Amino acid sequence: MLVAGCQTAPALQTPPAAGSAQAALATAPQLRQDAFDLIYEIVHVPQADAVFVATIDIADAQSAGFVHRLDARSLQVLQTIQIPRRAYGLGFNRVTGMLYVGNTKDGALTVVDATSGFVTGMIQLARPLKGTDGKASLANTRKVVVDEQHNRVFVTSPGKPGLVWIVDGATNAVTHTIISDGIWTAGAAYDAATNRLYVGQGGVNEVLVIDPDAGTIVQRLSTGETPAARADEPANFFINIALDAPGRRLFAAGGQKNQVYVLDLPSGQVVKRIPFTSGALDILYNPARGELVTTHRGNHEPGSGFVSIIDAANYTVKRSIDLPVHPNSLALSPDGQTLYVTVKAPYDEQHPAFRKDARDSVVRIDLAGGGH
Repeated sequence: MLVAGCQTAPALQTPPAAGSAQAALATAPQLRQDAFDLIYEIVHVPQADAVFVATIDIADAQSAGFVHRLDARSLQVLQTIQIPRRAYGLGFNRVTGMLYVGNTKDGALTVVDATSGFVTGMIQLARPLKGTDGKASLANTRKVVVDEQHNRVFVTSPGKPGLVWIVDGATNAVTHTIISDGIWTAGAAYDAATNRLYVGQGGVNEVLVIDPDAGTIVQRLSTGETPAARADEPANFFINIALDAPGRRLFAAGGQKNQVYVLDLPSGQVVKRIPFTSGALDILYNPARGELVTTHRGNHEPGSGFVSIIDAANYTVKRSIDLPVHPNSLALSPDGQTLYVTVKAPYDEQHPAFRKDARDSVVRIDLAGGGH
């Protein structure tokens, strides 16, 4: 039954044996749920003791999107929410309880009440623009980041040029549209203490620092790897970024260079490049454990996708967790002790690990108790 964008499977009586099995799953130090088509981002919602994941229909490019609510421990699918547009990015406001779903191809956001599953709003960010071929297109959305203190939503757009939209969460109105001096504006992180938005991109300046009140760029940070003459052909771009706000550090996944970059924010300088055998895709900083976490897809050595746990003090890799084939997005529990990862199956039939009808996955890893 579809009600205002909410479609929920009915609750079932759980037999005692099934209940015991669920309890065993909930206590497992690592658990994988293979149940999804074309999975993208994931967020943890502590109020509901759940994680939400965004997916789209692999068979129909014009279909609706889906957001699935999973039990945070057993990863059992508790609810499937159908939204009018395809679902990619996710951001959650713990104060208002609103879930923001990035509709990448539509240049829009869908607003969902995370408690009820009802769709409460649609926000059109991009406007149709005609290209040189005369056809209209929309700028895509990418990262969705929430400022809970001021009830704002920040959304990046990886185009040429890149864009950043700032949305008032109370009115769903766009308050600022910021045009980047770079390209492929993708990663984003917000520092509530200083009221500064950081975005990662390609070009001469891989990081922009934005005053979200004024909607202006107040600082630009560069690795120095891309000369101005090659700004449209950058040596690298920061697809995802994370902040250690108290330590005044920014961490960036530089996928084209097979490195994670560490920038000192006061000086704007790169202080460390952490090398890997393959490029990092997603990245988060876990202050509770003093660790960085990165995902690495299994493109170059098929089936070798993995997650890295990095000591954020000395930048050494503490642990590598194999998660074939393509680990994608990350989320963390509020106490920093449980990690969630979305993992994609290979869709290319030429990939050695390709399997027809393979499903995408959500993986839960208890960082303190196992997950090797």
